[in-house]
Amino acid sequence: MILGLGPSETVIAPVNAQVAIKREVTIPVKVVFVGIDPALVNIDYMKWNFSLPTTTYEQVLSPQPYLTGVVYTIDYNFAFASDAFKARLVSFLESIEISREGPNPWFYYYVAEPSGYVSSGNFYSFKYVAYDANQVEDWLYKNQQDVGGFPSDGWTLMFLNLPELPSYDFEYYKDFLSENRNDQPSGTGHYYSVQYRDSDLDYQLRFRDFMTGWGGVHRFSFHDLSAGPSFWSPWEDLPLQIVLKDNRIDLQTSFGRTWFTEYLSDYIFQATWNLITPFYVYTPTYSEKYTFDIHVFDNRTAQERAEVNIRSTINPNKIKAAFEDLLPYSEIEVSVQFEDLSKYPDLVGVIGSNYKFTDSYTFGTVFAEPLQYGIIDARPVYKYLQENIKVFEQNFHRDRSEFTVPIFAFAFSEDTLFTFTYKWVIQHQDPENSSLLGVALGDLALVSLSQRQFQRGYYVSPVQPKKGYGFTQTVIHEAGHMIGLAHPHQFGDIGDFTVSAMGYYTWDYVFGQSDKDAIRRAHVNQIYVEVQSLLEQLKEGGTSNDVVDLIGSQLREVDAKYSQMNYVEALRAVLRADNTARSALSGLVLVPGGSMVQPSIAYAMYVTVGVAVGLIVGFAVAWLILKRRTQVQTAPL
Repeated sequence: MILGLGPSETVIAPVNAQVAIKREVTIPVKVVFVGIDPALVNIDYMKWNFSLPTTTYEQVLSPQPYLTGVVYTIDYNFAFASDAFKARLVSFLESIEISREGPNPWFYYYVAEPSGYVSSGNFYSFKYVAYDANQVEDWLYKNQQDVGGFPSDGWTLMFLNLPELPSYDFEYYKDFLSENRNDQPSGTGHYYSVQYRDSDLDYQLRFRDFMTGWGGVHRFSFHDLSAGPSFWSPWEDLPLQIVLKDNRIDLQTSFGRTWFTEYLSDYIFQATWNLITPFYVYTPTYSEKYTFDIHVFDNRTAQERAEVNIRSTINPNKIKAAFEDLLPYSEIEVSVQFEDLSKYPDLVGVIGSNYKFTDSYTFGTVFAEPLQYGIIDARPVYKYLQENIKVFEQNFHRDRSEFTVPIFAFAFSEDTLFTFTYKWVIQHQDPENSSLLGVALGDLALVSLSQRQFQRGYYVSPVQPKKGYGFTQTVIHEAGHMIGLAHPHQFGDIGDFTVSAMGYYTWDYVFGQSDKDAIRRAHVNQIYVEVQSLLEQLKEGGTSNDVVDLIGSQLREVDAKYSQMNYVEALRAVLRADNTARSALSGLVLVPGGSMVQPSIAYAMYVTVGVAVGLIVGFAVAWLILKRRTQVQTAPL
């Protein structure tokens, strides 16, 4: 979670934004339509820069939105899959299809609690078919040549329309809603499914059968417009067959074709901003070393501690592995300190004085989301930690040599979590809880779990005895925000249907390809712009052309790797250019081989080389004279 930022609050740079352009780059994006008639799509209209984000700006959202000066040109190319490809895909899906019936959160209804003023949400059972999302992504990726291949230096977005599969239709949809959700739903839908378990306490996450797309392992994502409805995006992403009938759209008319083109463009627009050129929460600062300091405070009772050992709730090795995979060019250090709360009586006082058991008539009746659990106002705790940060972080760094990420994780009793309020409204963030699990605040991150989360399996149906979830995944997620990464659902909830520790729907302990591209590309851009500035200083200072040419050559190497989306090698190359430029500015000189050394060393090297060359030349001349004399003396008469 990012405090104060939601999809409706995101700042989007206008096309004519007044910002100094420091770097312009192009990203190819191939868009493939499957099961969509080309005659229904106006590609020229779709390519218009208002329909699609053909130009996007690298932006940082917090604490105040700003543009970095890096501009992306998105080069879209479009392809329509053949009927034969669609038939093969449908055949494959039918071969892995699993028929199921079970609770589906989209089909919810309310039940009044005995108190009389609180309602609880329940879910109807629904018949559906599910396709393993990872198998589908793998099949599409392996069969990419049948749609002309995917660009190795760009992204591919695929949009499917497969009403031949069991699909939820408008009549069933209308019947269910017209009965005010009082009757069991009819019909069948199709979905893409994934399975996730918490690696700390082995809890099996529920309701992960109901996705309408998937991606993120490669630079590839697909979305099935005919799948659903999904509770994760209950209205905006209703199945296409429902939307067409509900809005009385005739695709054979001029209006219908324009409507459909705009409809598809909106999905492409959303995917571009969610996955391909995402914004950043905080400035993604490159550092040679990232230190993640995790302070764990156990505020539970003695009995609760005996039931769940706090040390079993977090895995520093898994946290380290996630960031080593994300940032392979930097050193990663993870430390977990299990703090003794009794040493911080002031903190204990802040926690105790800001506890409340919630019991809201408005939330229970108007929102039908009863808040009957404990909350601790996070703001006073944040203030205490901020004012006492040096107590916990004596070696805090935020520079090129080291970047410190302090994370404060609290285990609370019973069903108690941190929360932030806006005016009187309590924020709801976690899909299985009524409060937030973590928040990234820039200078530090807060994470909270309770005994109920540690033993979550006892409170779900079917019961998962002795199962729960721990801190590890949430810590990875919030630490990702702290170094700059945003949610993949920033511009639409279905962006969560992707491999990413930064999403809410999944429970990944790894970062997806979008996360890797975003952070690595930002680091390259940051240093590249700095090198450009240093290069201008060198030119103005009259630095030799050899040094200027060397830096220019090194930047061209960066560009070559960057254009291939090989951001790791591009970063290493730009660091070499940065080293050359800074060495030149500090008075070092270029010597043969491309190294920068102190002038005195260079002088000694040239003297040594000069002497050596003189000796070599002397020996060579002497040898030639001797050889000539020998040849004269031994020449035949």
